[in-house]
Order: sequence, then structure tokens, then C-alpha cells
Amino acid sequence: MKKKLYIIFVLLLTYTTGFTQKIQSEEVDYFDVKMPNNPLDESIKTYKVVVETPYTLTVAELNEQSLVDFELEKEDYLNVLKKSEIEFQERLANHDDEVKKAEMRYDKEMNDFKSLSMLERLALTDQGKKPTLKVPSKPTYVKPREPQYVQPNLGNQLIFDNNVLADGIELLGYEKGNDILFVINISKMIFQDNGGQTFYSQPTDLKVMKGAEIIANKKFDDEFQFLTSSSSNTINLDRYEKDNVNKIMKNISKYINEEFGFIPVVSSIKIEFPKNKNREYDALENAKINAISAYRKLKKDATSKTRAQAKEELEAVREVWLSELTRIDYNDKKAVMNNKVAKMIFFNLMRVDISLKNKSQAGETLSLMQKKRIDLDLNYNEKTTFTKLEEQVYKL
Repeated sequence: MKKKLYIIFVLLLTYTTGFTQKIQSEEVDYFDVKMPNNPLDESIKTYKVVVETPYTLTVAELNEQSLVDFELEKEDYLNVLKKSEIEFQERLANHDDEVKKAEMRYDKEMNDFKSLSMLERLALTDQGKKPTLKVPSKPTYVKPREPQYVQPNLGNQLIFDNNVLADGIELLGYEKGNDILFVINISKMIFQDNGGQTFYSQPTDLKVMKGAEIIANKKFDDEFQFLTSSSSNTINLDRYEKDNVNKIMKNISKYINEEFGFIPVVSSIKIEFPKNKNREYDALENAKINAISAYRKLKKDATSKTRAQAKEELEAVREVWLSELTRIDYNDKKAVMNNKVAKMIFFNLMRVDISLKNKSQAGETLSLMQKKRIDLDLNYNEKTTFTKLEEQVYKL
């Protein structure tokens, strides 16, 4: 009897679980983008940067001058050598006089010391103040080192390659080309002393041009700012100027990308899918594969073309999910396409719509899901998930 009941229980369990979908999920990391403050026209796909500076000194010129100075130093070496030998002979000739002066000072100090009482002499001796003869060392000759060529230190030199500065500006989300032009004009740094402190300005102009039309203009460092608490005649002006040029270029790069670029931001998304053991959910599994593949294309350096392609792929996945929603039987929990699968599809749709920042599309998905709230029969955790996604939709 017990064996018969056990068999019946197993059959019932198998029958029940056969209609229970196991929902799985996969989380994929990708790079979302922060939208620019002032998006460029959609026709613009490429950019070019031109930098103009007042600095004309080149590395080649500096190396050339350094070689000239080295040759002059070599030519003057014999004079340096002769001068050092003369100076040594003078010190050597004065050495005997210095020794005599030292001995005379010692004799005088010893006479003064001996004239003291015994207790006074003992006290000075204990204090290490007993006179001692300090004979100056005999001078030794040190031959000046022969000139050696050393590469000039470029660290503080006002040497800039305008092309290198331009290459350091990257408009995120775009490729190099000629659709739009960023012209950066940097002037010389101006120093001003005030109360023992140094202030500076270095007027820099940024023009954003589409053809001959200036579509944006921005000034940098055109007003005097605090530089250092030291006066300008005590600091290395060239070093401060070089550092400031690099700072200006960083500020311009940041400004350009905040205004016009698409700044990559690390993000992640969860895609849900049913276990496809019996090949009943091929369409949903393929949709999951395609969705994850699209998000993996969104790398940090993804171009606007790649992002557009990924968006098209995600839109195609959405169509599959929407199509599968029409097959849902909300009244039959044992159906292959029941409300459990519906919840999974709705959550996927909302997450993808939010990631695409498509407010109208996300609103439609939210409205559709709200109409099916009773049929979906959300549990506590699912209600929490829904509320969080709902809030994100409203913030789009």
C-alpha cells in the first residue's frame, strides 16, 4: 500500500513540476553613456581638433643650442684648467702663513689657559674647552672635470607640439574626421604680483565650428586667479606656465565631452529567461542570447555606429518579447506561456527600455504592465522590483 501511494505521489509531483517554469537570469556588464548637455546634430559623426599656441621653441632647436653650448664649454676648458691651477698654487702658497697664524693663536690661548688656577683649568678641560692646535689641512689639487654632453632637461621648457596637444583631445562617441572642428587658441601666461603673492591669467579661446558657422564659443582662464603665495621673481615661471597649459587642455577636454560627447559609464543589466529544457522557449532563449550580445558590444570605446547597431539589435529583441507576450495565458498556471513567463518578459522590457533611455517606449511598457498587474499576481519581491523600475521610468 505504501509503495503504491509513493508511486502516485511521484507521478503527481512530476505532473506538477512539468508545468513549473524555472526562470533564470544572467547579468551582463556594459558601458552606458552619459548624454551630453548640448547634443550635436545627428548628421555629425566625426570631429577634428586644431590647437594654436604662441610657443615656437622646438626640441630640435633646444638640442641644437645645447650642442653649441657644449662646444663652447669644451673650447673654454683649457682656460678653466689654467685658472684652477693658479688658484691652487695661491692656496698652497698661503698655507704656510695659515699654519703660522694657527700656531700663534694656539700659543696665545695656551698662555691664557696656563695663567688660570688649577680648578679653572680642570673645569675648562672637563667642558672640552682646553686649547688645541688646529692646523689647516694642506691644499690638494682637484682637476676640473672635462666637459660632458648632457641631454637638455625638457621638463620645465616651454616646448609644445600643437599636433600632440590636439591629439590629446578625444570627443567620446565620435571618430576623427571633418564634420565638426574644435579650434583652441592659447595665449601667453600673464603674471601679476599683489601683496607678495602671484596671480595669473592665460586667456584661451575655444571655438566649435561646423563649416564656417561658429556653433559654440567658450573662454578659459581669461580672468586673474591665485597662483602661489610667493612673488613672481622667486618662482620658475616657465614651469608654472607649462603646467597651466596642460591644465587648460584637460579642462577643455572635460568641457567638450560634457557638452557634446557621450561619456561612458559602467553599468549592468539583468536579463531573465526560462529554462529551455524541452525546446519550448527557443524564441525567448534566442532573444536572451541576442540581448546579451548587444550589450557586450557596448564597450568603453564603442563608436556611435556600434552603439546604434546595438540599439537596433535590442529593438529587435523587444519585438520578440512583445510578440511572445501575445501568447500568454494568464488564467492557466500550467500553460507553457503563463503569467510567470509574462512577468519575466515585462521586467526585461522595462530594464531594456530604461537602458535605452526611451521615455515614451518605457512609459508604454509600464502602462501595459500596470494593466496586467492583477493577472500577473506579483509576490513581495516582484512588487519591490516593479516599484524600483517604475521610479526609474519616471526619472527618464
